[in-house]
Amino acid sequence: MDKNAVITGDLVKSRSIKNTDIEPVISSLKNTFNEINIHLLDGKGDFDVFRGDSFQGLIPKPELALRVAIIIRAHLRTYEPSGNDKTDKPILNAYSDARIAIGIGTINYKAERISESQGEAFEKSGYALDALKRENNRLIIVSPWENINNEFSVECKLADAIINRWTASTAVAMYHHLLYGKNQKELAKELKITQPGIHKRLMMYGNADGIQAFLNRYTMLITKVE
Repeated sequence: MDKNAVITGDLVKSRSIKNTDIEPVISSLKNTFNEINIHLLDGKGDFDVFRGDSFQGLIPKPELALRVAIIIRAHLRTYEPSGNDKTDKPILNAYSDARIAIGIGTINYKAERISESQGEAFEKSGYALDALKRENNRLIIVSPWENINNEFSVECKLADAIINRWTASTAVAMYHHLLYGKNQKELAKELKITQPGIHKRLMMYGNADGIQAFLNRYTMLITKVE
């Protein structure tokens, strides 16, 4: 059977999110799923939000699953808490982010709601998310190939360290860069800032080269392994 990827995630410390913010956060998350499906997955992805603060997605092309996961985290980190109090920070590391586990494997049964489906990919993703919660990490990949899982473990920790430092402005630039493939000139026009400003957000603060190196390595391993 063909391999698929399943991402399972939940909002970090969702109970600390203000009641006035939880609905906009979830709405923003659903919009992100739509954008990803349109611009990256050719409409073939399937996403679901359940239990209020958890989500799952079926990615038919597993080589795209890591990019999807990072895009979701980038967009969540662009969210600004409500309130006009100047003491509110634009972004809080534990406020608007998600733990995301990627499981790669077969699908035995696809239900109308993806969160009710079954298969190897779903099991790996679900168990991996539980491990993330215990280890206090936010990104993990579990494949059927043990020879590359250890490498993924190291690379996920390094990527996590980078993403955890993204501010809202950096996350906005990374989101548009990763999802739409826009170059620095296009991003500067889109976000209405200077090109040197975009360069700083992507390269200095976002470590876009490091993230892209991880994406390239992941894609190579997933597409070549048997």
